[in-house]
Amino acid sequence: MKVKQFKLGPMGNFSYIVWDAGLREAAVIDPAWQPEVLEELIRKEKLILKFLLLTHAHPDHANAARYFLEKDKTLALTVHKEDTFLLDDDINPLNLLKGEEELAFGHLKMKVIHTPGHTPGSVSYLAGGAVFTGDTLFVGQCGRADLPGSDPKALRLSLLKLAALPGETVLYPGHAYNGHTSTIGVQKEYNIYMKLAARGEAEFVKAAA
Repeated sequence: MKVKQFKLGPMGNFSYIVWDAGLREAAVIDPAWQPEVLEELIRKEKLILKFLLLTHAHPDHANAARYFLEKDKTLALTVHKEDTFLLDDDINPLNLLKGEEELAFGHLKMKVIHTPGHTPGSVSYLAGGAVFTGDTLFVGQCGRADLPGSDPKALRLSLLKLAALPGETVLYPGHAYNGHTSTIGVQKEYNIYMKLAARGEAEFVKAAA
């Protein structure tokens, strides 16, 4: 599995291109802000784009989906069913996730983990020893749980779900708040929100809400 991370836009967003090095089939995770930058790598590497994968549907993670869909209406725009209310009315996902599905492109298998809290339909994508967490888990932080549709209790359970992954799992977050990448093991040891999630609901909700 090949991964290219792009820091784009005014909010330090990360978009990702993930692809199978053999068959060259690819997915863009959280297409936003500067689609031409993503498109340049797709052309350079001669990739066949199959999926647009949203970790959640806030505009800063999805505002370039339209750019790609206007060029290829067969692309599988993929989002959890609980987040469709955040999309523009004329953006129609091909895949509506419920959580725990497995997606495939090239020889890659990518597991969908429903990680609500920041939004009702937030998901993380697990593949090749790496997890793409969107705005659920950052380096040293977690996503906001004080927005419309957010739920700090659900966010805590989502962090516990991520904490159950192998410690060596590489973390690819949705924003560059404290760094570009880490591992689940390091975050369990040093991320205060991961620690609070493990301690109990009351402490976590007090800090995150």
